[in-house]
Amino acid sequence: MNILEIIHLRSSGMAIELLCDRIRESIEVEGEKTEVVTLYRRNGLQTDIAVHIHHLDATGNEQAKALGLHLAKALRDLGLVEHTVWEEVK
Repeated sequence: MNILEIIHLRSSGMAIELLCDRIRESIEVEGEKTEVVTLYRRNGLQTDIAVHIHHLDATGNEQAKALGLHLAKALRDLGLVEHTVWEEVK
């Protein structure tokens, strides 16, 4: 089953470049080879960032959320965080 985790952060004003660097550093430590991580910033709003974590062929719900939970927890100190988990419909 393919799983998509979306972590949306509305930061309290930290520079978007610095924020993206921090997220990338965290992903390098925690990420698995079965995950594809993409960062997005909101067009026209410098304080919003979304992290999409694609889990390819995830076998367990808890395994799929480990990186997402780690990132969401780490980002909570920087602003408002929403973390959702999506399953692909086949």
